[in-house]
Order: sequence, then C-alpha cells, then structure tokens
Amino acid sequence: MVDFFTGLQPLEPGETDPGPMLERIRELDRSEVIDRVLVGYSSTWPHNHATVPFALAASEKFSPIVAHRPGVMPPVAAARYFATLDVLARGRLAINVVVGGSDKDLRRESDNLPKAERYRRAVEYLDVVRRTWTATEPFDHHGEYYTAEAVKILTKPVQGEVPIFMGGESDDAVDFGARHADLYMLWGEPFAGTKERIERVQEAAGRYGREMRFSLSLRLFVGETDDDAWAQARAVERRIAEAAGTPKFLRSSSADTSVGRERALALTDEELHDDCFWTGLTKLLGGFANSQALVGTEERILDTLGRYRELGVGAFLVTTGAEAAWDPALEGFLARVKKELA
Repeated sequence: MVDFFTGLQPLEPGETDPGPMLERIRELDRSEVIDRVLVGYSSTWPHNHATVPFALAASEKFSPIVAHRPGVMPPVAAARYFATLDVLARGRLAINVVVGGSDKDLRRESDNLPKAERYRRAVEYLDVVRRTWTATEPFDHHGEYYTAEAVKILTKPVQGEVPIFMGGESDDAVDFGARHADLYMLWGEPFAGTKERIERVQEAAGRYGREMRFSLSLRLFVGETDDDAWAQARAVERRIAEAAGTPKFLRSSSADTSVGRERALALTDEELHDDCFWTGLTKLLGGFANSQALVGTEERILDTLGRYRELGVGAFLVTTGAEAAWDPALEGFLARVKKELA
C-alpha cells in the first residue's frame, strides 16, 4: 500500500486565534487518504512543540511528523519529550530530523556549528536519543558534543522507538540517514535522478546492515484535461511571480547552501521533464524543497506515480497550490491511487 503525507503550517503567520488552526487540523483528520502530516520547523515559525500536542488533543487520527533540529535541546531531553508525545499520540508520531541548510536561520537560535559538524553532532545526538528510548538500565554518555550521566526515562515510546525520517543530498546527509533514518525523504526529481538517489542511499544503508524506505515530495496539479491542469499550474505560477520580493510564499534563501537546493535549481534549465514533471515553481521559489510538481490528468499523474513506485518510493508527500498546502479536492484521486498502486 502506498502512503500519502502532506504538510501543515498549524498557525499561519500573524494568527492569534487558534480557531482556523483547529479547522485545518479537523479537515486533515477527516481525510481517508492522508497517513501522516509534516509539521515543519523554522526559527521564525510558531513552535511545533506547542502546535503538535494541541493538534493531537483536537483530533483522533492526526499522525504528525514533527520536524526537529538536533541542537535546539539536549538529546536526553529530546528523547524524553518525544517518548511522552508518542504516548499522547497513541503511537502515531514520527520525527523529521532536520540538520538545517540555512546558517542564518540556525544562528538565530544560537547554533553556530558549520554544516559538516552539525551532521557529526546529529549522529551522536540520535545515538543518545535511541539509547535513551531502549536502555533497560541507566547509562552514562561522554561524547564529542554531549555528556550525560545516569540517563533513564520512566515513559518509553509506545512504538519502542519513534520512527526517524530525514532527507538531504550531501555525502554527510546520506551517511547520517543510512545510520539513523527509517524513511528517507526525497525532493521531487525526474525518474533518472530519483533512481540514482534511491540506489545511493540504499547502498549506504546496506553498509550499516539497514534497509531504507523512501518518500517523494511533489505538488500536484490534477485536471480533467491536460489544459485544465496547466491552467491551474500557470495561475499559481503567476500568483507567486507577482509576490516576488515579499514574504508571502515560502521560498529558499540565497543563504541556503544545501546540495539539495543546488540540485533542484539545476533541474530548472528545462521546465518539463519525463512526462509531466514541472520545475516552473522551483525556479521562482529559489529551489524550495517542496516546489517540484506533476501537472496533468488523473491518468497521466497516476502513471507517473506508479513509475516512481516501481523505483522504490513507498510514500508521497503531496501538496498543491501556491501555498503548498493540502486540498481536500485531491481526496478522490489519491484514494484511487492507493487502490491501484496497492
């Protein structure tokens, strides 16, 4: 069975009333096709450590993927927080470990380590987190970045260990994911690039005796005809272009030096790849992680998703529109995809 994820910004910028947030959460909770919801992390956004527990309390099926940066709290505190949250979520929790591509955004929260060191620290961080979840006796840890003594927690995750999701294109990211990720989150790419990345991560995971699952992030513009789908995509393209120079839509900063961003921007030399993979928004949004799109009829996009499935993608993080948000209008199509790609 193929899984579908989507993204959620629970509190929109400037919102001071949780009412609209509750509506967004309940809308997702009613969905029969969305399996998990990514709640992202930025030093300027409402804190997901507050919004996710609130969302869980207001829902029944809502299954969050909580983005988390190693370094914003000590690893034992993180292990305890996420173990507790997994209990409150009745085992529906996953964690998206984000080492961070923007030095500026990390420095805002007093994290001054260069990126290569952040990955080294993240490996140690997850070593401690996982050991805290699984240890049956208190333990001491004396590492390069962290020291902790007599570590134990009284509440363990319902799942034994909370699933770890992560992504990244650099050699350091691949090695980190191979060691600790249960699911590797890929940005949208054409078939050849996706195949290459899956094989690279699988090979790295094999060196650690581990297997890897994969998700792929895409915006979908689905129409009754190709012309209808392209009309939707071009309308979104115009909205984003008209908002250039404003903070209206999430976009990558020029200070983001990630390998993945550079790889995404390299795809924009051609607007259309394979059959219906479109990079028009990627160029406008500076290589933003969830800007690659599929444009076409249900049949065309179903065929494309099926080809990704054959390459080893088991989950798709899907959004649509200028805001890269969930739209219930996708529900029927995604139900069909789940049935036909089972």
